[in-house]
Amino acid sequence: MAKYEQLSNFIISNVGGKENIVSITHCMTRLRIKLNDKSKANINELENNKEIISCQEAEGKLQVIIGTHVGEVYEDIIRIIGDNQQKDDEPQEKGSFINVFAATITKIVVPALGVLLACGIISGLNSVLMATGVITADSGTYILLNAMGNACLTFFPVILGYTSAVAFGMDPFVGMILGAILIFPNIAVDMNAGEALFTVFEGTPFAMPVFKTFFGLPIIFPANGYTSTLIPIMLINLFASKVEKVLKKHLPAVTQQFMTPFITILFAGAIGVLVIGPISMILQNGLQAALTWLIGTSKILAFAVITLIYQPLVIFGLHWPLITLGIMEFATGGCSLIVASIFPASFTHMAACLAVLLRTKSPKMKSISLPAFLSACFCIIEPSIYGVTLPVKKRFAYCMAGGLVGGLILVLTNSPMYAVSMGVTGFMAFVNPAVGNFTGLIWCLVACLAAMAVTFTLTWVTYKPGEDGKNEDDVVYESTKNITHKKEVIASPVSGEVKALFTMKDEAFAKGSLGKGVCIVPDEGKIVAPFDGTIGALYPTGHALCIESENGAQVLIHVGTDTFDVKENIFTTLKKQGDKVKKGETLIKVDLKKMKEMGLNTETAVVVTNSNDYLDVINTNKNRISCNEPLMTTVISDVSLEMAKA
Repeated sequence: MAKYEQLSNFIISNVGGKENIVSITHCMTRLRIKLNDKSKANINELENNKEIISCQEAEGKLQVIIGTHVGEVYEDIIRIIGDNQQKDDEPQEKGSFINVFAATITKIVVPALGVLLACGIISGLNSVLMATGVITADSGTYILLNAMGNACLTFFPVILGYTSAVAFGMDPFVGMILGAILIFPNIAVDMNAGEALFTVFEGTPFAMPVFKTFFGLPIIFPANGYTSTLIPIMLINLFASKVEKVLKKHLPAVTQQFMTPFITILFAGAIGVLVIGPISMILQNGLQAALTWLIGTSKILAFAVITLIYQPLVIFGLHWPLITLGIMEFATGGCSLIVASIFPASFTHMAACLAVLLRTKSPKMKSISLPAFLSACFCIIEPSIYGVTLPVKKRFAYCMAGGLVGGLILVLTNSPMYAVSMGVTGFMAFVNPAVGNFTGLIWCLVACLAAMAVTFTLTWVTYKPGEDGKNEDDVVYESTKNITHKKEVIASPVSGEVKALFTMKDEAFAKGSLGKGVCIVPDEGKIVAPFDGTIGALYPTGHALCIESENGAQVLIHVGTDTFDVKENIFTTLKKQGDKVKKGETLIKVDLKKMKEMGLNTETAVVVTNSNDYLDVINTNKNRISCNEPLMTTVISDVSLEMAKA
């Protein structure tokens, strides 16, 4: 059996089976699963698994946060379901532009993150060795380490040519060639040699001279070339993927092996250099100009916003566009203040985990906080977020406060990073390789210590034991092996066809905004009590009522949609607010015939309005049901009961 086969099968089962999986990818800590039917995913079961940190929906996908071993789990899942779920023609992400952009950036940048960080560490090491006099700039050691450290960013268009091609569902080797064209040796020098024929956008920040033509068409090629850039190759490959799909559809199969890449490279390469490249550079320059303007307007405000939003963005996996802006800084200036400003964030989570580790008496919490602390050392903060800080929300706020303090120290002292590297291995990236200056490194140490001090102190001082004498973490994280569960069965208040709640035409019920439950299309005109309890509210029209059981379940029964203002005598109430009722007693009579004659929807929602108080609300699997038959079962643990009492 594979190492994570049991966990992989559990995940597959609780996302609705392999048939429900459209595609699955992963980043450093989380699986990103696109589903055919999101309602089939059992979020509660997934989150209750001790091997899963948390689950959430973001960017139109179910994100299952597992930890740094997510790659191994991913491989096991792919082995089980087969790679047919990794479809080349996967539908494009839907939603807002921000969600689409963030999802695309994540797909393209994350696969290259490992080598990007590795090269950053080597670059930082080379800077330290030269600054301390161990090596000189003309030594073979420096030359080789410099090549190792800068290879990733120098050839970034080739690397992103591969990852973006995979993301867009095209031949990755064609994508690499298109990236290589942009950084072909001496192409920038040759394209800008001689006298300029004319200048496009002359007199503006976007001015670009034209030195050469392609069959009479002007070639606008940046003087510094496309080395280290992101946006140009991403847009070129997006265009190339469309070209490739058309060719595969229309070219004879016998010629596709060589004709498809031939035409794609020729056409997309020419259009990329002549049109897409210049447009992408205008966009990239525009982003840089906007960022420069914001920093020039209020440097403190600009970076305060960046440092504050970074950690919340990590929760939703939307932080990559911010990091992309930082990489663009590297491309234009050889260093980045944006990446530097978010560098202390991981150290705040180290501090929070350390404070909790030292104060907690809970064995479960200790087992969570220690590995989370170690992960945060290497800038992998998801285990800390989902296991330590976010469950007790004030801690996450303390991490944001610490990140703000540390980030602003680096910004105000103008201490950028000269390589992309994070966590404890990133300190060397603050050494200026040009002059061998350690000032940035010193300020980085000060900033990280200050960030940690703020977070550690706030977490330590505000840490409160529970009123029952237990540590507050024991309530949140206590091992489930000693927990007993209590169940309450809710009978059906009406007879009819049972449907999923999300199928209702009433959006508030369909989205689950009012609680978990079911929809029933009634075939009998009476509403009965689903349990022994008290009528908490009864609407004057008689179309809806709330009833609370003796065990605390609060159930809303709502007959029809848009029935709140019906004037006709359709509903006859037999009880009043505050009445004690017994299970099976008739509460309301409904004239279903008149409702149908009036064209009213008879769908009846039965929802547990205090669903959040329960570990789960389990619905019947029957398609039809009669009054008094079991409809739903609420599940609550003794720990939940204690929390409710508190």
